[in-house]
Amino acid sequence: MGYKVAIIGGGAAGFFTAINIAERTENVEITIYEASNKLLVKVLVSGGGRCNLTNTISEPTELIKNYPRGNDFLRPVFEKFSSNDTQDWFTSRGVALKTEEDGRVFPASNSSQSIYDCLVMAAKENGVKVTKNTRLLDFSKSGSKWKLTFKETQEEADFLVLATGSSPSIYKLLVAQKIDIIPPIPSLFTFNAKQHHQVSLAGVSVPNATTRIRQINTSKDFGPLLITHWGYSAPSILKLSAWYARDLSRMDYTFNLLINWNSYEIAELRKTFASFVTERPKDKVYSWRDHGLPKRLWQSLFSEANFREFTNWSEIGKKGIERLLTVLCAYDAPIKGKSTFKEEFVTAGGISLDKISVETFELDGFTNLYAAGEVLNIDAITGGFNFQAAWSAGYSISMAIASRINE
Repeated sequence: MGYKVAIIGGGAAGFFTAINIAERTENVEITIYEASNKLLVKVLVSGGGRCNLTNTISEPTELIKNYPRGNDFLRPVFEKFSSNDTQDWFTSRGVALKTEEDGRVFPASNSSQSIYDCLVMAAKENGVKVTKNTRLLDFSKSGSKWKLTFKETQEEADFLVLATGSSPSIYKLLVAQKIDIIPPIPSLFTFNAKQHHQVSLAGVSVPNATTRIRQINTSKDFGPLLITHWGYSAPSILKLSAWYARDLSRMDYTFNLLINWNSYEIAELRKTFASFVTERPKDKVYSWRDHGLPKRLWQSLFSEANFREFTNWSEIGKKGIERLLTVLCAYDAPIKGKSTFKEEFVTAGGISLDKISVETFELDGFTNLYAAGEVLNIDAITGGFNFQAAWSAGYSISMAIASRINE
């Protein structure tokens, strides 16, 4: 063997980088070092075990709009390897894919095992070595080589790729090397509202909510919303948590969630209700059928507006209309805390992108040291975008390393 490549982390970015280096070089020893006893954990659990590996949005200027952190940095990266390239990569290796209405891409098998098997098999076929339960304790440069210290062994490598995900121990090593780290905080989490008024509605969802944070005037997002026993979840919540991760952290996750349950136009709805007062005064408010909400949710909101089933439109007055508009268009849910899911945990923060080459993902001032995936200050909303950043980074790194090896 000639050159040695060490990849720290057996996740999506690590495997994709290793495979692509191996396919572009010869007589190179490539080893993935995984700290735990499991490989590709997030691949297996993402998308409810189906693996949402990318999205159909492929135009870089549109794709980067889904990244609260790293968007400008990623534009040229996606110009080299975008979501279309990801789909081609997997389909060319025998993984049939399917696209859902919202643009999310999954294996046609509906099982993340298809992506796992593809990556593990491709690594094996290309001679990539994989070692588990091998945690990096330290690394340093010795001449042109990287000296790696693990618990029970020391290794050397010509090229070192950090693909560890958000790892406090790795960040500590990087800080010791005077590499700038943006403090990591949670992103993509659900909102807690313990003992909230809608606990009895746990499991009820709406497809087209608009959500805002009352204390952040610019906040706004759209999409499905799910009422849970502990609070609120689903994409409209997760996207808010990603875009305003740092604001919510500063607020200690205590704030007010405002919900427009069906993205109603409040001015139009006000006119509609006012017309009911004059045109159908004897109709019961409870019998309104155009709310577009699950029956149980409508009944609950109606009750919270302090109406009775026999109340008719002629009786509610302007104040009654405003109460109804408030529960429908600006439902105020006090939030105190968050919930994250360990395996799918995403962070905002990591290695500062100011120190990363946009062409190669090499760290500034550290020859042949690269980083990919969540160890970087890059994160995205739900929809396959976090994986896409990992695939694209892995591709860029593989091209850079292969180019140096093949010089």
